[in-house]
Amino acid sequence: MKIKEKNVSLSQKAKAKILDFINKSGLQPNELLPSEANLMKMLGVSRYTVREALALLEQERIVYKIQGKGTYLNKRPLQIESGLERLESVTLTIEKFGHEPGTKWIGIEIKTPTEEMIEKLGIPRDEKVVTFKRLRTANGNVAAYCVDSMPISYFKSIPYDIKDQSMFSYLENEFGIFVESAVSYILPTTPTQEMIEELGVSEESMYILLHQIHYDREGRAVLYSLDYFNPEVFKFKINRIR
Repeated sequence: MKIKEKNVSLSQKAKAKILDFINKSGLQPNELLPSEANLMKMLGVSRYTVREALALLEQERIVYKIQGKGTYLNKRPLQIESGLERLESVTLTIEKFGHEPGTKWIGIEIKTPTEEMIEKLGIPRDEKVVTFKRLRTANGNVAAYCVDSMPISYFKSIPYDIKDQSMFSYLENEFGIFVESAVSYILPTTPTQEMIEELGVSEESMYILLHQIHYDREGRAVLYSLDYFNPEVFKFKINRIR
């Protein structure tokens, strides 16, 4: 369980390990966490790092402290473990685990496509894309930051108010487009500068990036997606057989 990575601050890594311990140990609300001394031994870090990690968890109301007694679990961390074999919207995945999905719109804008968008979406070099930026939440907790881009040719007018939380539902209801498959790349990443400014997240925090191209029933590439998942909420698994 000791920490060895060097690309994220020790306090952030210690926080992640303590969350992992909480989930695996079955610790329940109002039960006592291991002492600072024991956490130091478990994680192989200094008392200062343990205290910083616990302070981060206290800020998120995962734990609380009682002077002279120790640190207690306030609420179990939100965890969603989803398989990647089946293509589902973020909204449906959150709902399946019994949580309340939420959306905070960051913006909708017309952009010049990147070279990769032009190639993957198969659009003319002079065609623009419409980019949707949303913060997705589960029970009010930050779950994912989603950036979805579509060729502007699909739009008669640019939307500035979307009621559907699910991008898949929006495509079906507004355009009759049914997303049937996707090619996905899974990458560990730090937040973009835009995420740091818009969401106020730490530049040292880690995210799971699902870089995806979505295809409709006719095999057309219709959606270019960059979905940044909070690893403290989402865990992805793939069932492999031989």
